[in-house]
Amino acid sequence: MRGINKHLHTQSGFTFIEMFLVFLIFSTLMTFAAFSAEPLKNQTEKSLFISQLQSDLYLIQSHSIFSQSSLTLVFYPYANKYVAKDYYGKTLVSREFPDGIKLSELNRLNEIVFNPSGNTNRFGQVYFNCDESTIKLTFQIGQGRFYVQEL
Repeated sequence: MRGINKHLHTQSGFTFIEMFLVFLIFSTLMTFAAFSAEPLKNQTEKSLFISQLQSDLYLIQSHSIFSQSSLTLVFYPYANKYVAKDYYGKTLVSREFPDGIKLSELNRLNEIVFNPSGNTNRFGQVYFNCDESTIKLTFQIGQGRFYVQEL
């Protein structure tokens, strides 16, 4: 009997305080990791938006050349999206912006037409507001050139 009591007293385990301290340290480290990942998520979301916008513009331009018809690209500032439709009203592209990106309400260029030659009917800039930066989409005069840059 004496050996059994000796065996019971020599078993060791973690106390509640020790487990609580380990959990506290682990949760603190995970909190720091989550907060440091947020700027990375925002930057990735912004880069993905720029890439998607350029791809959609190239798609609209090439579709207008291939089909030899005009396509209209409309920016909706209050709905935070853009839509491209052909002459018959068929939607080619409809894209909503991510949560952190808003179309600036000061834009004067809310509608642009891609002609069958790939040229645009207007030129100018469209601005998108991000958290601390601005994205500028510029349509140049003649030959349907455009570029997207972050300011």
